[in-house]
Amino acid sequence: MTGTFQARIPTLSDAELRRYLEHHLEYRSEAVEAAAAELARRGHALSDEALQEIRSGLAAREAAKRAAPDGTQRLLGPKPAARIRHITAGILVAGLGSALLIYLVARTQADNALGYDPMDTKKYLRDLELFGGKGNVLATEFSLWWQGLWHGRALATTVAWLTVFLALVFWLVTTRRARDFEATEPESGPPER
Repeated sequence: MTGTFQARIPTLSDAELRRYLEHHLEYRSEAVEAAAAELARRGHALSDEALQEIRSGLAAREAAKRAAPDGTQRLLGPKPAARIRHITAGILVAGLGSALLIYLVARTQADNALGYDPMDTKKYLRDLELFGGKGNVLATEFSLWWQGLWHGRALATTVAWLTVFLALVFWLVTTRRARDFEATEPESGPPER
């Protein structure tokens, strides 16, 4: 691969070579050095200060890679698994704490003002079925169940379940992404462009 970019560098325009130098942290050190040498060969050498700044940036990047435990540079930080666990725990603490607060503050549901629930009477259910069929009865029951999820102590249960679901989805997605990122991460710096 070294031979391919060594052969490619002389074919690039001056603007493309300058891009290697302006965005030197996006490219391999060897490619940046080759671009600087090619520009110097063409008579467009950079000042010593600019070259020193580029080399110190590349050296800092290499030092950061050596400081990583497995020799790779990570965007998620040195310990992404620990960070993912902390965020997941934060989601669980915030959501379950909110659910507990809602449960403690919520009042018990008052009895129906009519003194009975119309859904408990055969006549009401028969009228619902007569006007809309079994689908109407099922839709009404579903609607009442859905509305019940968002009031009183049932809301606390709903928030708790949603919190557990959200934390689980977050954990699954981020751990998979972290594993995918580690698997596709190059071993020797950024890819050559």
